[in-house]
Amino acid sequence: MTIASKYNPTVAWRTLASNVFRLTAETEETPATYRVTVAVVNSNDIGAGGKEIGYYLVDYIGVPYSIIDVDTNTVDVSDDFRTGKCPTSGKNAIIYKSVFAGRGLYLAPSSFINLHPTLALANSHKYDMALLWANDPNVKKIDFEDSTTPTIEDYQDDQVDGFNLAEDYGENPLVRCIIIVDANTEYQLQQMPQFTLVDGLIDTIFFDLAEQLSGYILISKA
Repeated sequence: MTIASKYNPTVAWRTLASNVFRLTAETEETPATYRVTVAVVNSNDIGAGGKEIGYYLVDYIGVPYSIIDVDTNTVDVSDDFRTGKCPTSGKNAIIYKSVFAGRGLYLAPSSFINLHPTLALANSHKYDMALLWANDPNVKKIDFEDSTTPTIEDYQDDQVDGFNLAEDYGENPLVRCIIIVDANTEYQLQQMPQFTLVDGLIDTIFFDLAEQLSGYILISKA
């Protein structure tokens, strides 16, 4: 991941959100979902036309919806913040790829120029701040299954999901191993992680288990 793409979106384009309709209603367990017809308005926009699962749609009043499915002319979105409202139909919206390996929901103010002049940026900022305060950005969960040596490899390099662990957590990370017993029981392994180094820098982090187990590793700043 380059520094530029880490902080600046590589996909952010304007569309007219039309033919909006609800796919599924909100339940206690899941947010409502909607289908939106989209098309490029300005081919000069960054990554114009690009849309993938995991991207976001920000509607005319600045509400972000995560994209959960795509088709040629449509995107399906989820009302993750449970606003109870569908994306504003017949108005401009922005489709974009979030920065910082998907963790940065933030979109620069310049992208809101064609959205609602007072509501869009204020609403978007509200959700940005909600995420900032509600989530600890330092913790990453890494799942493993049926392993005797759950391992974090290539610590200095970008991971498959875009994270660079060395850059985020440094050379003195806090690493814990959680074992899943069943759907209702988990416990933290009472064992310190082991490190291998290359040129004085962490290369791998692993735990040595007595049997094959499943669970996840939690890594954060110490």
